[in-house]
Amino acid sequence: MADDWKRDHANASEEAAKHGLVDDVLSEFADNMGFRRDGLPEYGLQKIVMTVAQVVRARTLGFDPELLRLTADEARAQSLAKARIAVAAGKPVLRIEGDDVTMLD
Repeated sequence: MADDWKRDHANASEEAAKHGLVDDVLSEFADNMGFRRDGLPEYGLQKIVMTVAQVVRARTLGFDPELLRLTADEARAQSLAKARIAVAAGKPVLRIEGDDVTMLD
């Protein structure tokens, strides 16, 4: 998993992203563009808002936002953790590593 400081930073950024002003602007934008705020469009909007919130917060705190990127080991650990949750929920999960494909159970 990502370092605790990265998780803490994301959580604090999320609080800013939940502000009513942000929600109002997103709703106005969706209305102007003619789409509903659900599904993939909503996911995309939230991803943009969270990324901006994290970058702005990093700069405000005086550190390089590039430090927020996951290392290869962190990304692998997060992917495997999500796969374990899916397997525990009875969902079929394939692990693909190079040319090797394995069903996780």
